[in-house]
Amino acid sequence: MNGDPPMFDFNWRNARRKPQDPQAEGAERPVPFLAVYAPTEWGLADPAWQDLLQKAVPIGCRVAMRAVEQTPPEVSAAPLDAEFALGLFVPPAALDRLADRVLAAREAGAAATLIVAVQGQQLAALGRWLQSRAHKGRLVGLRLILARDTEDVLRQLPERMRHGVEDNLIRMPVSTEIEDSPHKNFFVFSPELQSLVGRIRAYARNGISRAYLLGGPGSGKTSLAYFYYLVRNKGRFVSVNLAAENTGDKAAVKSLLCGHVMGAFPGAGARLGAFTVARDGVCFIDEAHGVTGAVMEVLMEALDNGQYMPFGASAKQPLDCALLFATNRSWASLQASVNIDEFTRLGAAVLEVPELYKREEDLIAVVATTLARLGASCTTWTAPEGIDEAAWRRIRECRWHGNVRALVRVIEAAFVETAANGATTLIPAAAIEGGIALWEPAQHHSHRLYAAA
Repeated sequence: MNGDPPMFDFNWRNARRKPQDPQAEGAERPVPFLAVYAPTEWGLADPAWQDLLQKAVPIGCRVAMRAVEQTPPEVSAAPLDAEFALGLFVPPAALDRLADRVLAAREAGAAATLIVAVQGQQLAALGRWLQSRAHKGRLVGLRLILARDTEDVLRQLPERMRHGVEDNLIRMPVSTEIEDSPHKNFFVFSPELQSLVGRIRAYARNGISRAYLLGGPGSGKTSLAYFYYLVRNKGRFVSVNLAAENTGDKAAVKSLLCGHVMGAFPGAGARLGAFTVARDGVCFIDEAHGVTGAVMEVLMEALDNGQYMPFGASAKQPLDCALLFATNRSWASLQASVNIDEFTRLGAAVLEVPELYKREEDLIAVVATTLARLGASCTTWTAPEGIDEAAWRRIRECRWHGNVRALVRVIEAAFVETAANGATTLIPAAAIEGGIALWEPAQHHSHRLYAAA
């Protein structure tokens, strides 16, 4: 045993209440450390299960076990009266009230977190719920567990009983420079990503206007740069993809970044460059391992002196925007690509994006929302509602060099294979293996180029 047992307080419907304080039946109870919400059929009053719970919570902490609330949604939610709430295999659609109570507690200044534990067959339902909460802007204070049974939940629970400070979502336009663009969700559940988002927030608030986002392909660098822009809350967000737009011609690169005046080229009208369009916002330079040759020549004055001159102009302009660079190459690869004098001119603080395989909760969110999205389009197929235990184990074991992008492709391939065959409502490991073989090979010549944070 792990010292004194936790102090249990049952208030299941039709169950006898036990006061926390053994000295007085009517004594006021302290706020529970953990409140467990679960369907009553799970039998959480069983002493053997309570012994396991005892090892999962800090010594001497009070645990309350409760039925899921069914209060009508139009009634305002009271703040959660516990530091942590565990939704134990509760149907995700029934979690809104509990999540709203966590939000109310946070808005009142209390530390509160909802830990949502689901089984493999509940993943698509979890994805639909996450999408709904994201659309309402109410995805805050959540941690995720995917488990096979209650014992597996308790094994993972101690690590999840840490509060996240940042929202669980970065919501951004699919195309940041097109009006009325649909939005996409970038989930922030894992402690590793929560920490990075907090650091980016601090950079934006404290005047750090040049930074380098280093992370593998598909790791979310654009979403994180956009989050910096949201916190900065100035100007516009302008994205320049050097892999797509760098022709190696200095005049063309100068026009792209700095703009040009009318007549700068034969028959040319005036053009505003990325620096001007961004104003005092953010110029995001993606695929920045291409900051060599003509690009570096154009950037030199902007990086050194904070000013630039449009092509063909006679007067310089101040560089007011923040410059965020991003690359999927390793730092060693970047250093080797240019001479050290040019390299140090970047003068950027480095932000390393943790790889997806290290972020289990973000893995869960991506799998769940991808299943929900794919299932919503099915008409004649029966959409898989989740994945089996072996499939989840294979996902957890994969390195995911392609991060979120590769995982989505693999789930899409496995979903189509499973739904087209119509054999099962759970995606099996074999279908995941097939998707990995297509989209996330274990060995590939490009792996050694990529950043591994």
